[in-house]
Parts: sequence; C-alpha cells; structure tokens
Amino acid sequence: MLQDYEFLAKSLASLSALPVRYYVKGEFRGLYHHAKFEPDLAILEEPHIFAETKSVSYYMDENLLYYGHFRSKEDDVSLVIGPVAPMQIDAKTIALILRKIGEPLSRADELAAYFSTIPSYPLRNFLQILCTVNYFLNHEKTDVEDLIIGDEILEHMEIPEKDINITESVIHNTMELEEEMLSYVEYGRTNDMKRFFQRPVSGRPGKMAPDAIRQQKNLIVCTATLVTRAAIRGGLDPETAFNLSDMYIQKAELLNNYVALTRLNAQMVMDFTERIEKVRGGKNVSKLTIDIRNYILQHLSNPITTRDIAEYIGANRTYLCKLFREQNGITINRYILNVKIEEARRLLVATNKSLAEIAFCLGFSSQSHFHNTFHRLCGTTPKQFRDTHKKSR
Repeated sequence: MLQDYEFLAKSLASLSALPVRYYVKGEFRGLYHHAKFEPDLAILEEPHIFAETKSVSYYMDENLLYYGHFRSKEDDVSLVIGPVAPMQIDAKTIALILRKIGEPLSRADELAAYFSTIPSYPLRNFLQILCTVNYFLNHEKTDVEDLIIGDEILEHMEIPEKDINITESVIHNTMELEEEMLSYVEYGRTNDMKRFFQRPVSGRPGKMAPDAIRQQKNLIVCTATLVTRAAIRGGLDPETAFNLSDMYIQKAELLNNYVALTRLNAQMVMDFTERIEKVRGGKNVSKLTIDIRNYILQHLSNPITTRDIAEYIGANRTYLCKLFREQNGITINRYILNVKIEEARRLLVATNKSLAEIAFCLGFSSQSHFHNTFHRLCGTTPKQFRDTHKKSR
C-alpha cells in the first residue's frame, strides 16, 4: 500500500511539475521534483501545513507561497505539494524568502532558477488540483468553494439599500465565460453562479499588476465595474448598485491578504446576484413559487408538465394549479413558458449558441415552435432580440 502512495506522489509531481513530499506517520520519506533547492522551503512551514486536520487543505505564507496537504483516510500517510506562487516570483520576494530561511542573498539567482522550474497557478486553479487529487486519494468529492470561500463568506451582508457609508474575480478569461458570469448576475441566478464558481477554471488571469496583491485588487475593481452594470440591467436600483460597488472596492483596498481578496471577489459577485434574485422574484414571492421556479430551471431542456411539478412539490395537481394561480395571477403552464423565455433572452445575449441549439436546450419541439413562442411573448423575434441587445452591450 505504501508503494501506491509513493507512486502517487511521483506521478503527481511529474504531471503537475510541482514539488511533492511523501510522509508516513509524520515522518518525511521523500521529495519528488525535477529541481531541488536546499533547504526545502516547506520545512519551516510544516507546523502550519500539518495544523489542519481535514483530508485536504492548503496553507499560504506571508510571501504568497501556498502549499497543499492531503491526509489519507485509510492510512497514516500525508502528501504535501508546493510551494506554488500565484504569479512569477520577483526579485523582492526572492530576497524576502532567503532572509526568512536564513540564507545569503548571494543565492538569489539559484533560488530564482528553482522557481522558474515551478509553474505558477492562480489560487483557484491550484485548489482545483487539490480537489481532484483528493478525490483519487480519499474518494471524497470536494468543491473549490469548500476550500476557498467557506460558509461565512456567503452570508449576506446587511447593507442599507439607499444609505451606504461603510468603509469597507472578474473572470479575466474568455469573453464567453465573462458573459456567462454577468448573465447570471443580471438574471439573479444564484444557484447557477454557485455552480459557476465550483467549476474548474480554464485559462489564467491576464497580468494587470507587478505583484499578486495588487493584481487581485485590480481584478476586484474590474469585477465590480462589470457586475454593477449587469445588476442595473437586471433591475437593481442604480444608487444601491454603485454604493455597493464602492463599498467592495474600498474594502479591497484595506486588505493585504491574497486569500481574503479572493474570497471578497466571490462574495461580491454572489451578493449582487442574490440581490437581483430578490428584485426579480418580488418582495412577496411565496416559497411555492420559488420552489417551482427552481424546478423549472433545473429541467429547462425537458418538456415540463404540471404533473411533474406536482410530484416534485408533493401536492395534488388540481389544488397546486389553483393555489399557484391565486398567488401569481397566471397559470403554471404560462409561468413555465415565462421562465424558459427569460432563459432564452439570457442565452441569446450571453452566448453564441444558434437558435436551433437554444430551442433544444429549452425543450421546445422545434426551432419554429421556439421562434413563435418567443415572438408571441416578447413582441420580437429571437434574432431581432439578439441583434438589438448585442449591439447595446
């Protein structure tokens, strides 16, 4: 069994190009990487790395170097991966590291050469690696969100809607990902946004600053600008939106911790999205309507009947239809269409999917059926809607 862990450590080091260490009962057994620097930078950090008792965790030091830690659930075996930096290490950081480990500055070139062999990873990408390896090691599914955000970050911040005087990630990737994220904000799709953050990150942030802290702050400023516009389009009061944006930017400037800034970015996006969800739902929306809406959103590609919804809710179909109409003034079937057309509007603007693909995604029997339904409910064709709104963004 121990040979399997050693093989895993070697394979992980080979695939990721990151240093990987192997421990049995807390005793160091080996370091695997194609480059070496003595002393091993992880030695001084071991008390911090091993302090966490979860099966997978990470630790970041004051120089923004992070380490991943895996504990086997079956054996007293640990793997430690790192150090990893969020961006290329500069000369100033090299000097700080050497001073910390008690080595002379004359070794700066040697340490810089060592770091040149280790790929840099934004924190989210690194945590995605940890989640994947932990699954193979412990057969345990962990989301990046579980590691980086934490429940306390997703708690809604109590902020006055009109009077905010609190001194408090854009996804700088592809245009398509950015549009997807902003469409979730605009349409108040909180559950979709959570899943968006949980997905593996493809691509890396463009460099916007000389150091990682300033980079993250700049990303928050960009994110705030974009999500504020999306939220206003979604119906959030402009004054509230701008005040909320200013609050997050001010809070970011007060932080000097990379992890805290990454968490703040996610919190900000979720905050805007949750507010739009409330605006679109209305102040007095019932739990029944919320549950039905969530069911429709989870089954958009299927033909949805009132019988399906009644079975999901656990209620008599006739009674459910009568109650829903009394609460909302429309039938469930019309509400299903409204939700699907709302999603069609989002897809038309936020993606490059063809009309046929959108019709299929939304469970329409044909593109013609989709075209006619959209025109009847929106007063314009899907193509006209896309052309008009793509130009205005």
